[in-house]
Amino acid sequence: MISGKGLYVWRAHEVLRRMNMNATEAARTAKNAGIEHIIIKIADGGDPFPIPDQDPGGHRERATQDLINALKAENITVWGFSFVYGQRTMPEDQARVFADRAKQFGLKGLVLNAENIGNNKWSTTEGGKRASALTRSLRQEMGDDVLLALSTYRFPKFQPGFPFDAFMEECDIAMPQIYWAMLGGKEGDAITNLTESYEDYKDRFPRKLFIPTGAAYGETQADNTYWSATPRQIERFLTQAKTLALPAVNFWSWEHAFNDPGNTRVGGTALWDAIANFRYDPTNPSDSGLPFIEQEEELVINVGEPGYFDGLHTQFPKAGFTPFTRLGQSMKFARSVGSTPSSVWAIWMPDITTSGKYNVSAWIPGLHATTRRARYYVHGVVGENQPVPVDVNQQRFSDVWVSLGIFELDANNPSSGQVNLTNFTGEEGREVGFAGIRWHKVVEGTPGVLLADGFDAPIGTDAERHGAQVWPGMWVDVNPYGSLYTLRGKSVLHTGADLNLNLPGHFDADAHAPVFAVASGEVTFAGFREAWGNLVVIRHDPLTPGGPRVYSRSAHLERMDVQTGDRVRRGHVIGRIGQGDPQNPVPFHLHFDISPTEALFVNPGDWPGLDQGRIDRDYVDPRAFIRQNRPQ
Repeated sequence: MISGKGLYVWRAHEVLRRMNMNATEAARTAKNAGIEHIIIKIADGGDPFPIPDQDPGGHRERATQDLINALKAENITVWGFSFVYGQRTMPEDQARVFADRAKQFGLKGLVLNAENIGNNKWSTTEGGKRASALTRSLRQEMGDDVLLALSTYRFPKFQPGFPFDAFMEECDIAMPQIYWAMLGGKEGDAITNLTESYEDYKDRFPRKLFIPTGAAYGETQADNTYWSATPRQIERFLTQAKTLALPAVNFWSWEHAFNDPGNTRVGGTALWDAIANFRYDPTNPSDSGLPFIEQEEELVINVGEPGYFDGLHTQFPKAGFTPFTRLGQSMKFARSVGSTPSSVWAIWMPDITTSGKYNVSAWIPGLHATTRRARYYVHGVVGENQPVPVDVNQQRFSDVWVSLGIFELDANNPSSGQVNLTNFTGEEGREVGFAGIRWHKVVEGTPGVLLADGFDAPIGTDAERHGAQVWPGMWVDVNPYGSLYTLRGKSVLHTGADLNLNLPGHFDADAHAPVFAVASGEVTFAGFREAWGNLVVIRHDPLTPGGPRVYSRSAHLERMDVQTGDRVRRGHVIGRIGQGDPQNPVPFHLHFDISPTEALFVNPGDWPGLDQGRIDRDYVDPRAFIRQNRPQ
């Protein structure tokens, strides 16, 4: 599977020429830019690509092979793509050539670029049959372990004759071309194009993964004006993809983003730099992704506080808020509407006293926030003639700040930084959560790489946790990692450690004892889960630059002393040992485990049961891990 930021490569030899680098240098440059996947052209209909007749001496073919090898050496995922044709060339022949090339280069992910070009159209009466023949033949040639993606039009609803269903029956991923080009040299709207494409594909193919392709190129339009993507729209596109919690995003194309001599509007490496400078990590929604450092100056307005206003449009259905309290804060929710105008509205009006750039974030509650499309409007942004919309997939986030982007605000404009939200989402029957909005002053700069200085035990006195024993003093792991035991009448495998302290004459000596962060990092979840009670999940900083991150989970807490989004240091008190869920209490102890994957970010209450494969993949022996990574 692909993740993070990616780029298409049309002509490998042209990429190397424009960069004035060899393949190894180009791949390292991509790695340093945070590129995690590359999709390179290896076939064109019934021909391999580069087309042999156009490559005397094989220079272009060697460049393709060299770049693929160099990218793999940098641990960048490489997929192949082919332009596939709806007529003239038999679909089985196109599939065979594409598969042969993929096998030659050792690629397990393939993208079919299908469009109506000239007389080679897919939008014909036979288009669906040909699409099915192509994708099924490709599956037969490659086997079941290949992943297929469809790259085509961004709005299926506007292409009624195109065989989307036939292609997507076999394809795993929708990878639409979301190019926001406009006539007249206008900049275009990356945000609206992305959100509407996302909704169109999700409505039609709800079970397929959606990975969008953005624009990083320039071209002459039909009205003879020249259009180019801009760094600002690329940043908006990436921010919007991140707030939709999309696992990956890519751009057309590497050679157009880096020193394209034909781009008369945005030349040099400006487009490449915009992509490279954005940190795309959908598991860290509070990070704006842009090269700015947050300062101390911050303003937060919660529901019901000064600066917050809301109201109803009582003439429309579902005109009502339902208040609730979560994590000690007042919040509200409303039922979403799609067939009528909004029936509720809310406004957060900050008092911006210092002009400058701000990271504007919305708190997404872990309850009553199930819409895929909460549309926030940021007002009074310098350089914008109208409010900037940002859609947030509230369903994918839980009790966390989600950055809406970096915006330049004007202290002399009373509406600058104002944020609006309604319950109109285009959906029916979902819930829109209304909670806090935060404005955090930022300055330009690259945040330093935060590193963990080692791992300690989550329990014990300060002296004990700094001692030689991993589980300090008389603490005992009564249910070690991987143990088979019975839980509520069912056999299960244990994901971590159950840490318990019983002293002579003092049973349950661990009751109410403090629980500590085992290493520095950020709290990704602090809340209640059925059967677990209160639990805290921390994404820990890597031990080395570019090194792997792990997550730790501390569960059955009687109280939590941190909130989602908090930064913690090693030894920071995060809670107190309790008995878990009051509806089904357990003896006093701390459940503690460590995951090297995103399992605890996706589901803080993750529990594999008897799935040994999941245990091996998603958890490690916490005692062994801490022993191997003690502070120096």
